[in-house]
Amino acid sequence: MTAAGMTAAAADDRPGPDPGGLLRVGSWPGPAGAGQNQFIRLFLDGLASAGCTIVALDEVAAIGRRRDLDILILHWPERVFREAPGRIAALRKLRALPRLLDGRAPGTKVVWLAHNLEPHDARPLQRLLWAPFMRALTARVDAVLTLAPGTLAPVLAAFPALGPKPAHAAWHPAYPGAAVSEAERLALRRARGWDDSVRVLGYCGQVRRYKGVDTLLAAFRRTTDPALRLLVAGQPWRAGPLIGDLEAAAAADARIALDLRDLPEADFRAALGSADVVVAPFRRYLHSGSLIHALSAARPVLTPATPFAESLQTALGPDWVRTWRGPLTAARLAAGAAPRPAGAPPMAAFAAAAVGADVAVWLRTLSGRGHR
Repeated sequence: MTAAGMTAAAADDRPGPDPGGLLRVGSWPGPAGAGQNQFIRLFLDGLASAGCTIVALDEVAAIGRRRDLDILILHWPERVFREAPGRIAALRKLRALPRLLDGRAPGTKVVWLAHNLEPHDARPLQRLLWAPFMRALTARVDAVLTLAPGTLAPVLAAFPALGPKPAHAAWHPAYPGAAVSEAERLALRRARGWDDSVRVLGYCGQVRRYKGVDTLLAAFRRTTDPALRLLVAGQPWRAGPLIGDLEAAAAADARIALDLRDLPEADFRAALGSADVVVAPFRRYLHSGSLIHALSAARPVLTPATPFAESLQTALGPDWVRTWRGPLTAARLAAGAAPRPAGAPPMAAFAAAAVGADVAVWLRTLSGRGHR
């Protein structure tokens, strides 16, 4: 079942979950509410393929209108701020969410899918309210789900109320169709003036300081290998010193190429396909769709050793997931630019259908519905 076939959220006063039917899973948000985030579509399509009926809940208020859910999955609690047009509305939504969870139908189990430990680039009000908000939220959820085995521990450490509750680690689903053919790869590189005598390090994604783009730029500028190239492709978060630094570096070093814009899907795929190794110098994060996207494109990644990256390295091998500890130096960057392996990483377990099947078994157990 695709996202187009999912049940839309609507006012609903039907009775509670049906113990004999398909597992009914509500998702806040659904695909429409998530905007351009592909994760939601992949994850929910995987659950649908495993026999779950998906109910899309695209705003906080929709949670209170469904009385027929077996499972309610909460993504990104910080959405209470993004859904609201201003501070007063955000405070109302922030207070409303715990109340709606308190009023859920008997038998509905609430799962927090912990994408992050805290909002990225949080505003002052978000930073002030985050800790008490999450204490209230984690006290009310019934279980927690993460997207790699190694990320369960930091989530449970950050939110003690989750300690005695059921917890499960699935994989972040892979992105189908991300890889380019060899002919496409060569054509993309020729279009940028690169042949196979050069090794291209690529950064592909939002260009934001917290993602460590400044440290990548500094390390690359200290390299001396004339065969190295750096491609930074993606949308700048906002104009500022980082963008000026990138543009000045590209003007001074012909090895640096920039493509600073909101990349359509085809152009993002082309940027990944042009690179030999994708560098993800992220400073603080729990899970990364960027790493999964690069690996889905059969591009090795070079990234700091974090619980998520180490889980990927254990599953896929050190040739595909290359890590470093400590500061990013020119030597570490050059070493990580080793030729990419042949073929593609072994990502069968990351396919949306495989992830959905794994999570559906856990959700059925959590709901008391057993294996169906």
